[in-house]
Amino acid sequence: MRSVFKLEFLFLLLAMPFLSFSQESKKILLKMADVLAYNKPENPDVQYLKGSVVFQHENSFMYCDSALLYINKNKMEAFGNVHVRVSDTTQIYGNKLLFDGNSKIAIMEEKVELIDNNIVLHTEKLYYDIGNAMGYYLDSAEIQDPNNKLTSKHGYYFSDKKEFFFRHNVVVTGNNFKLTSDSLMYNTNTELISFYGNTHIINDETNIYCNQGWYNTKTDKSELIGRAKMTNRSSVLIGDTLRYNRAVGIGNARRNAVFKDTTENVILYSHYADLKMSDSSVMATDSAVFIKWEQSDSLFLHGDTLYTRKDSASSREVKVYNHVRFFRPDMQGVCDSLYYSESDSLMRFYVDPCLWSDSTQISADYIDLKVDKNKPQKLFLKNKAFIISLYENFEYQQIKGDSIHGYFVDNILDNLLVENNAEVIYFIEDENGAKTGINKTKSTRMRIFLKDGEVSSIDMLAKPKGTIFPNKDLPQSERKLEGFEWRESERPLSKNDIFRRKSKSTNTGTVVRGVE
Repeated sequence: MRSVFKLEFLFLLLAMPFLSFSQESKKILLKMADVLAYNKPENPDVQYLKGSVVFQHENSFMYCDSALLYINKNKMEAFGNVHVRVSDTTQIYGNKLLFDGNSKIAIMEEKVELIDNNIVLHTEKLYYDIGNAMGYYLDSAEIQDPNNKLTSKHGYYFSDKKEFFFRHNVVVTGNNFKLTSDSLMYNTNTELISFYGNTHIINDETNIYCNQGWYNTKTDKSELIGRAKMTNRSSVLIGDTLRYNRAVGIGNARRNAVFKDTTENVILYSHYADLKMSDSSVMATDSAVFIKWEQSDSLFLHGDTLYTRKDSASSREVKVYNHVRFFRPDMQGVCDSLYYSESDSLMRFYVDPCLWSDSTQISADYIDLKVDKNKPQKLFLKNKAFIISLYENFEYQQIKGDSIHGYFVDNILDNLLVENNAEVIYFIEDENGAKTGINKTKSTRMRIFLKDGEVSSIDMLAKPKGTIFPNKDLPQSERKLEGFEWRESERPLSKNDIFRRKSKSTNTGTVVRGVE
């Protein structure tokens, strides 16, 4: 190449800037160079610059070891230790730069580094629109701020808003969390991540899956949309919307909420559910139902408010409040509140409880039911204890006392101990099964033995007083003990019927011998 130097160019170089460009704000201005050369006859549009080269374009400055300036095209190429000072806060570094002064687009290549305050971006090729303060890359980059690191295949950076938009293979790592997503937006001021598409967040032992939402890396709070799922050890929480506060370890599911414990055969459905990670506890409301899966004998339990947790021995306990109803194929019940503990295998029924099994109704002020391996073992009725069994049509066998202890054999009530003010009415049959008489007896205490749900024998243990009446001689008004109430209309008839509000009781309700 033939270099031609003229005095006027040397003067302009020393005096800087070029006078021909000084009045045009959009032109690339040469501010400094150790050497300037050009071949006027062959290529008058190109200037060759070396050594401490400095350009200015509007408010931006560009530094490099060498450069080519295309005067008529208002473009330049820079090589070696390239540095673009876009503003006081935004700097771009690399080994090769192509800049168009008309479009204000800078293309930086080879070990590119963009620094904006505390943000550092590393990539091999960066496109930066100086006019709009926006940069993007198309072939992978890593971004770091003081607390988080992000990588992705494609990305866009909006400098004024301090926002990144990432697409494809997005990975964010920070303070004990890792996030992967199809695409996300990250604001470096607020440290808020908004994600779109399949997203997975790992926080300690918590895994979160969703399609849309946000995560605040400063507060460790997140909101997830689109059948979001959160797992923590054996606990699983699902909802149309999930909120999670990692600092306190609480997740909130809203609409179509589902809770599962993968180590137990339990599942909980509701529209509002709050999960506490430390003890796998859940508070659920709005159509809440707790299900204990036991093949054909699953329990479906509903109440206005349902609370379940694991105790110190990792046994689950359940508390249900207000309008409690439950259904199992072999037993159904209602009460105002209920407590169940796996550790002692007890179900406790409070405030006007009533249970049904086949044609038998059990009621009292308070009921205890001990269950072993999902089979009833013992029954305790306290205050106003009453057991009623439908005999036929509107005829009922009845057992009453201040308290009753019942014992089961193979899921069937086998014998009863009735204490204090014990009373009984039961029918006597001949050898052909014909009803011949009615036994109406009182005693301080009595032991009653049953067979196939019917009274087979009674031991009067203290001060017995009773009469056996011919069937036709006992009037209807005497065939019911005081306090008799047949509550069949309240009985849950299926797993879906547990959501029905309790009906007003009647003494004669509809006769139902079985359930769905």
